[in-house]
Amino acid sequence: MTSNPVTIESGTPISVVIVDDHEVVALGLAALLQDADGIVVAGIATTGADALGLIEQVDPDVVLMDYRLSDGTGTEVAQELRDRGARPHIVMVTAVADRRVLSQALDAGCTGFLSKNSDRSDLIDAVLAAAAGESYFTRDVLKHLVHLRRFDDVGHSELSDRECEVLQLTADGLFPDEVARELHLSPHTVKNHIRHAMAKLDAHTKLEAVVKAVRARLISIDD
Repeated sequence: MTSNPVTIESGTPISVVIVDDHEVVALGLAALLQDADGIVVAGIATTGADALGLIEQVDPDVVLMDYRLSDGTGTEVAQELRDRGARPHIVMVTAVADRRVLSQALDAGCTGFLSKNSDRSDLIDAVLAAAAGESYFTRDVLKHLVHLRRFDDVGHSELSDRECEVLQLTADGLFPDEVARELHLSPHTVKNHIRHAMAKLDAHTKLEAVVKAVRARLISIDD
């Protein structure tokens, strides 16, 4: 992913809660985000129970959620937040891109996936994308997602050349504004192409459209 995919309005910083059962790791993530323009770390929780209380209290825009917690899993916390109607976008942070974990995270409404080995630019990109309501995934994660049975039905797969181009660039890690610049289109036109592709592929999200396009061999994630 490239840096700064989202323009942050002045005076409206993105608030982030970090959930990790290793406090040193959580503090490390916080330190990486602390100096990023337009991002504020609103708090740290080390258990699922503490996370639920903290998120209810500070109402963050984004939650960086570790999968393994001492009192359960991050996906369980994410599901509880979803059941409560909480608003934050959740980025699941995993040590390994395990297909079972990814499937559970999708079920729980997570919109982003980040490896614990990710660098600072990836971390910031994930927060910015999540805050803007965009899915965030790396190519390694995408390679696992294409094998999930939940994406078996690819729907009507006759996409236009332009729709395929847009989804290919999305799979390559570009955000809508970047796709627009690459193809010399307006961001509105890019979003329309994505929406049309989603309808044709019977996809509910942009991420699902990308995965289904890969499975239908309309785009590629080969190195």
